[in-house]
This record gives sequence, C-alpha cells and structure tokens, in this order.
Amino acid sequence: MFRALPTYQPEGWVKASDIPTIIEKMEFPRTKEQIVAYQEHWEKHYGGIITLQAFIESATVVHSSAQYARDLASRFDSDGKGTISREEFDALLKVMSKHDPKLDGKSFEDFGTDADLDEEGRVSIEECTNWIKFHCESGPTLFQKFPTLAQLGTSLGNSNSSKSKCMQQ
Repeated sequence: MFRALPTYQPEGWVKASDIPTIIEKMEFPRTKEQIVAYQEHWEKHYGGIITLQAFIESATVVHSSAQYARDLASRFDSDGKGTISREEFDALLKVMSKHDPKLDGKSFEDFGTDADLDEEGRVSIEECTNWIKFHCESGPTLFQKFPTLAQLGTSLGNSNSSKSKCMQQ
C-alpha cells in the first residue's frame, strides 16, 4: 500500500498529503479534523515527509494503548531531550484534543501538574506516556478499530520476508 501512494518516492517516503489516503486504506476511524491535525504535525515537525520506517513504526503500535502512547510521546519530543517542552505539549495537545474534546484548552501548567509525578519540574517521556494512556483510556479513545499486526502486514503489501524488525515483533 505504501508504494502505491500518490507521492511515493523510491527513497522510501511519501508526503504528509497522503495521510488521508493512508487512513482510508487502513480503515482507521478518524474525523476530518483529526486527519488535518496529523498532517499539520508531520508538516511542522518532519518537513512533511513520512518515511516507510516511521510509518511502519507508528502503524504497528496503534493497536496497543501502551505502545501507542509511548510512540506518540516520543514523536512529540522533537528536540530529543527526553522531556516534553511547552511547544511540544502544544503540538501534542493539538492532535489529542481532536480525539478527546475535554483536552481542548488544557494548559501546559495543567499538564505539568497532572503528569510530573516525581515533581522534578519537567515531564519525562515516561510521565507523558502515562498521561496519554490515562486520557486515551478514560475518554473517547484513540485506539478504536485498529488492525492486528498480521492484518497490517497484509494491507501494507508486505510479505513476511520483507517485513522490518518492528513488523515481525
């Protein structure tokens, strides 16, 4: 499926403009607003490019709330410091509030109070992961109607021999 996307490049990437097609083909239940938030995130933080590897890593964890929450927190840690800054939180909230409107208007200070359990004055990836899991499992969930790994491999058009390590786990 990835190679059949309109903007596929032989170097193994597509443009964020293919996100609606990806979501449709993967049969993920998403609203127009959610899809726009995904596209804007990939545009801003990844130059509008989705590599096959990044796609596989994201797509293979969506069926598990724990794995997906960790992947989401890590992807929004755009500076790689292992913590979530105000700017990173704002980007994360923009996507998450499309899934759970109760999060709309949450402040960075609220996030810090809720998530910074060790009270070090910063929110680690692990603390952010737990915060995401809490909100996803207590409200309208991000984790609805996702394919199993076997179904994902089939819809990607991969054979067992061409799957990446993360597809085989």
